[in-house]
Amino acid sequence: MASDAVHDINSLVSSKDRDFLIRNNGDQVKISSLVGKNVGLYFSASWCIPCCLFTPKLAKVYEPLASKSDFEVIFISSDRDENSFKEYFSKMPWLSIPFADLETKKSLKKLFNVNGIPHLVVLDAKGKVSTEEGVDLVVEYGVDAYPFTSQQIQALVDKEAKKMNQTISSLLVSKSRSYVVSSDGNQIPVSELEGKLIGLYFSMHGHKLCDEFTQKLIEAYKKLKEKGENFEIVLISLDDKDENLFKEAFKTMPWLALPFKDEKCQELKQYLEVSDIPSLVIIGTDGKTSNPNAVELINEHGIDAYPFAPKKIEGVDEVSNTKLESESPKPVLVCGAKDLDLEKNKGKVKVSCCSGEMSKMDEGAKEEKLNVTVSCCSGETSKNEKEVEEEKPKVKVSCCSDVMSKNDEKVEEKKSKVKVSCCSEKTSKNDKEEKDGCKG
Repeated sequence: MASDAVHDINSLVSSKDRDFLIRNNGDQVKISSLVGKNVGLYFSASWCIPCCLFTPKLAKVYEPLASKSDFEVIFISSDRDENSFKEYFSKMPWLSIPFADLETKKSLKKLFNVNGIPHLVVLDAKGKVSTEEGVDLVVEYGVDAYPFTSQQIQALVDKEAKKMNQTISSLLVSKSRSYVVSSDGNQIPVSELEGKLIGLYFSMHGHKLCDEFTQKLIEAYKKLKEKGENFEIVLISLDDKDENLFKEAFKTMPWLALPFKDEKCQELKQYLEVSDIPSLVIIGTDGKTSNPNAVELINEHGIDAYPFAPKKIEGVDEVSNTKLESESPKPVLVCGAKDLDLEKNKGKVKVSCCSGEMSKMDEGAKEEKLNVTVSCCSGETSKNEKEVEEEKPKVKVSCCSDVMSKNDEKVEEKKSKVKVSCCSEKTSKNDKEEKDGCKG
């Protein structure tokens, strides 16, 4: 089986008269340069809407990994004509097998049993298959899935399970300490924080943005305390060089803190994936993370954003959004253009998702507040074509082709996670040549 074998990348993607791959600018790259790298074999096509949705997600993962020079992606196209291939490939930062090499592409699809696209097979540095579920892993975990081994995925699963059982005590208590400290030196048991809404404030004294936000946070904190809100802040200082400076800065703050240079400071920074400072991670009364960073919310809305959860912000923004909608024309999702046009306009999106000429059966789509309905067609609308419906927090997308194959499936997105199902590689007898659904 392909999944058990060790593959030689040179023989895998080369042909008798070709020892190179191509970039979208026409440059040739020797296949031998990929030896010792993790390689993703990306089976995709421009006419497949799920492929169009997934390709940008893969690109976002590819960019930071490719910069480390140990990961590469090879596009194996299922496009029907070279112009469609070139236009689709022009949006990809990775390599590709030349469009004309049908034999190599066909053998790869057969070797890895590719029945639907998008499909991503990842080979490790030795040529052994790390996963054939690359699409799901990229969607679910992003760059964290790398190097796509079973061990890495299990570690991510364990991490998620740990977060599901998270409490404020599990976050703040260490083997040698079960308390936090106040600015006057008192030790406050962490158990007293159970059942409260907690803000874990990651900051560094002397950092301009941190110092500016600290003043806003102090103001918001005092107002919430005056209102009797069940809210507390714990400073997680990332400054581990000068204890006197830490103490001097902490005296100006009305909240609690972990002790200077506590082992939990860096551990929490990594566990909660804090990449920017200042950061204010909101921990709900149940001990679970309710907002990974509330800094922007407080900067924009102050205590009106309390308890700093996304649902609360939707309510705060509703009035301004209503006003904006009354002053601005609503974007319309138009079916009938020859491109896939995404235009962001003040948080709104205009989408046309079709190719070929618009038929009489084409239907328009309207966007109203948070609900978006998209009708998607190409050429003449067939009876099997379905609508794509997006509703926060769920999106359903069906593939577009002149006549959809019975094997076509839906794409489902829930919250920030997307499940991308595939377009069938096996077309039905009634299938016509699919038009390009990824033009932009």
